[in-house]
Amino acid sequence: MKKTFAIAILSAASLCMAGCTKENKSKDRSEAKDMYEQICKLTKDYTKKLADSPDSVSWAAACTEFEEKLDKINFSYPPDTDLLLTEGQNDTIHSLMQQYIEARDKRIQSILHPIVEVDSISNSDSIGVAETVSGVNQADASHSHGN
Repeated sequence: MKKTFAIAILSAASLCMAGCTKENKSKDRSEAKDMYEQICKLTKDYTKKLADSPDSVSWAAACTEFEEKLDKINFSYPPDTDLLLTEGQNDTIHSLMQQYIEARDKRIQSILHPIVEVDSISNSDSIGVAETVSGVNQADASHSHGN
């Protein structure tokens, strides 16, 4: 009795696996390939657009546009189309998204915290400026405090 039950379970499991494999191989991957190409192009375009954004307003607009267009691409295909992407296609999309995120974060940091060029005043000139501004000779001040 136990052997018959075990054989029935194994038979059912093998039929289910064969059915799933057969269905997966017969599906048309052309929509997945088209979706993949659109996502890659969009991500590359907006990674460049973010890098070229002159200010935070254009940066924010580019981020919003990217998200909306990405949603539009994803929702224009039947459900589970992304499940038909190959491992290599998924890896490429992941890599491109990482590049987009790095470009996005790097660009907003450079907008919020711009690099300011160092003044061309030499050190000896800056000491003289400090003495003039404070009105106290730094050498006299250090002697009076016991330094």
